Amino acid sequence: MPDILSTGVSGLLAFQRALATTSHNISNVNTEGYSRQRTNLATRIPEPTGAGFIGTGVKVSSIERMYDQFLSEQLRTYTSNLTKLDAFHKLSSQVDNLLADANAGLAPSLQQFFNALQGVADNPSSIPAREVLLSQAESLAHRFQTIDQRLAALRDVVNTSVSNTVNDINTLSKSIAGINQSIVLALAQSGGQPPNDLLDQRDLLVRQLAERVPVTTVMQDNGAMNVFVGNGQVMVLGMDYNQLDVIPSDYDSFTLRVALTTSAGPGPDVTDFLNGGTIGGLLSFRKEVLEPAQNSLGRIAIGLAETINAQHRQGLDLNNELGLDFFGFGGVTALATAAASSRNTGTAEITYNITDVSALTASDYRISTSDGTTYALTRLSDNSVIGTYTPGAYPATIDVPGEGFSFRLDVAANAGDSFELRPTRSAARDITLLIDDTKRIAAGAPLRATESITNLGSAQLNKLDTTAGATTDLVAVLAGGAVTMTYDDAIPGYTLSGPAALTGATLAYDPATESAGKTFDLGTIDPDYAGITFRLSGVPLPGDSFSISPNYDGVGDNGNALKLAAIDGIPILAGGTTTFQTAYGQMVSQVGARTHQASIDVGAQKTMVTQAEMALESVSGVNLDEEAANMLRFQQAYQANAQLINIAQSLFDTLLNAVRR
Repeated sequence: MPDILSTGVSGLLAFQRALATTSHNISNVNTEGYSRQRTNLATRIPEPTGAGFIGTGVKVSSIERMYDQFLSEQLRTYTSNLTKLDAFHKLSSQVDNLLADANAGLAPSLQQFFNALQGVADNPSSIPAREVLLSQAESLAHRFQTIDQRLAALRDVVNTSVSNTVNDINTLSKSIAGINQSIVLALAQSGGQPPNDLLDQRDLLVRQLAERVPVTTVMQDNGAMNVFVGNGQVMVLGMDYNQLDVIPSDYDSFTLRVALTTSAGPGPDVTDFLNGGTIGGLLSFRKEVLEPAQNSLGRIAIGLAETINAQHRQGLDLNNELGLDFFGFGGVTALATAAASSRNTGTAEITYNITDVSALTASDYRISTSDGTTYALTRLSDNSVIGTYTPGAYPATIDVPGEGFSFRLDVAANAGDSFELRPTRSAARDITLLIDDTKRIAAGAPLRATESITNLGSAQLNKLDTTAGATTDLVAVLAGGAVTMTYDDAIPGYTLSGPAALTGATLAYDPATESAGKTFDLGTIDPDYAGITFRLSGVPLPGDSFSISPNYDGVGDNGNALKLAAIDGIPILAGGTTTFQTAYGQMVSQVGARTHQASIDVGAQKTMVTQAEMALESVSGVNLDEEAANMLRFQQAYQANAQLINIAQSLFDTLLNAVRR
């Protein structure tokens, strides 16, 4: 016969535990990561009788955690994407604000520099105008340096943040492994009943880990969770865990990368696989915004310096000397050494030199050899192999015309050795003004043309020019003195006299057919004069002459200053399609576009995270109204079972009293 007291007590105990679970829910309503729990009740084994089975009460079958694995993993994934985008956007915004700033950006300094050049062209004899030019040139070089320093500071921020994030990842991985051990032990002690609070703590740690690095998980049969990061690198395996370490790049100690370290020792470099979480955002920013921005800024610095220098060397200064280099910096006017991998086993060194500023890109390059004989050159911006080379004899110089530089191998490298080239990375950091004397500004043209006062014909010589970057040896030209051209109708044309290399040479010119104008290049007579061009027109008479002489004491001449000022509007970069101002504008636009897109992505991802949180909260969250209703329901059930015990006691007392009589 069922024991009515036992049945009542079972109800008291069951609803007491239900009330305890409800109280636990209410107490943890604001606990991060807590999942609502529910007391599941089941009937006790009924007692058989001749009339059938009579119930024996209720028992607690389990304390269930209200949890949805799919929603939890979805929230974890969305959160990882959000933290990546947020880290990327915050840093990219700083670069965007720096480059686009009307005061801190490069565009105003570029414009002021070329305005100052135009000021010298307008008044080449003015010392104040020359002083303004030097001041603006110094300011421009300083602006290049300042922007590069700000970008370098962001590189330090990335390095520090990567180091801190790696430390957080290691701490969380260790904690997850520790909780795995506690969960396995708790499951064994409870006969397989889940330790809900420990499970919540582990899920919260995994979610916090996913905020920092992309995470995937796999459950073991014993209740432990295996955690993988990146594309399958093991961080937690049951009760064991691995560590991430920050290591310097093989090519640059100032660029930090991430490696996986196990109990067996240092493991592989996993940087390229960490494409999510905060660390993914940091690494993406460095690769997609910071390094291209530094390289693009350096390309502008190289292009500007080389172009200005080449033209400045074509002019005469107030000391009657040819112009010197206006700007200077390492790696452009001299060979620069490529960074060798720290893993190289050979002694080979590679140097490189800028050969064509118009062909320069904003990419870095890698030279590698698998056999020590054949070398592959990879453009890292798109990871495309742009050339393979087999030098044979050493030292060997190899030109890469499509990329604007050449490189030189001193000896053969060992198989597996590699080198990284960064042709433009440090140019903005290193650019300096080399001219410190206003008299050394070469504003005047190096040559001038003079018509003889005895000329009787209508012939004219104009458009005398020296081409910057041509093979002209202006030192030799100026030392040779004047070149005199005298018309001889027997040729018909002009005979030359003056410098020994030109004396006796002739320039064919027939007024009957060429009086509209004909252009000449003295380089066709002697290579030292290549690039010196002029135009003859009109009808000369026999004996008419012109002279081309050094433009000494041409204080008021602005021929070269005009060419220097005109560089502002000449497309030079990107294969001769882009001016310096346009190149900088494109650089700002690219960073701005990436930043704007990141801002949009952050907003969209926040919405997805909010929706995922709401979906998970609808399953796992604690609703105080619902818990209050449950408390009243369980309280009433508890009171009813208590009343049942009172009734059982009354029946028992009645029975005892009847027996006494």
